[in-house]
Amino acid sequence: MQKLHSNLPDINFGHLRTFLALAQVANFSETGRRLGLSQSAVSRHIRGLEEMLGVRLFERLGRRAVLTSAGRALRTRLQALMREAESLPRVIRDLTQGVRGDLRIGASVTAANAIVPPVLGAYRRRYPDVELALQPGNSARLLETLRSGEIDLAFVGCEALPLGVSVRAEIPDEVVLIASRAHPFAGRRIKQEDLRGCDFILRDPGSDTRAVVTQWFQAEGVQPRTLMEVG
Repeated sequence: MQKLHSNLPDINFGHLRTFLALAQVANFSETGRRLGLSQSAVSRHIRGLEEMLGVRLFERLGRRAVLTSAGRALRTRLQALMREAESLPRVIRDLTQGVRGDLRIGASVTAANAIVPPVLGAYRRRYPDVELALQPGNSARLLETLRSGEIDLAFVGCEALPLGVSVRAEIPDEVVLIASRAHPFAGRRIKQEDLRGCDFILRDPGSDTRAVVTQWFQAEGVQPRTLMEVG
């Protein structure tokens, strides 16, 4: 019978946890204190991991331990891997007891206010045993936390995605121009040239909605005067 995954290295998960802790605090003594290990045990874990991988993961600069390029690459992949490994008991329990557990969701401000609530309501009615946590934020930050495994999925409005992140579904949305009933635009059709020289209340510069609106203005040759920005 063929042995499965015979080329996989024999990695000690305890050593991996030590590596991540040291990568975070950059100090052997502090790492040992956090993990309940002696400083020499921390050194043994790191040395064993380096010998197994055949690369140096840290440079020792006085009392500090600084990640090498290989160490940074390992940390990036290992953070997501360890979260997956730690979620295995929950996954197995869900398979045997039905859909349970925690679902961590990120959403841009627009999505969190206008799109996500009915979606989460429907999901909650279908899977009442799943604990939902919603984290609003800008899309760039949410995509980074998604890539690192801090959240499970994200509702964002940008098109450019980092490596390791894929689109699972698309939700159509539209941006409309609104004005007060007393505004000259109220009650009539307007043209692009009507917008030139107008005062606008716009989203903050980091907003996906702001990016879409700015792109449209530029394409139409409109230079809006920003009266106010809202987050």
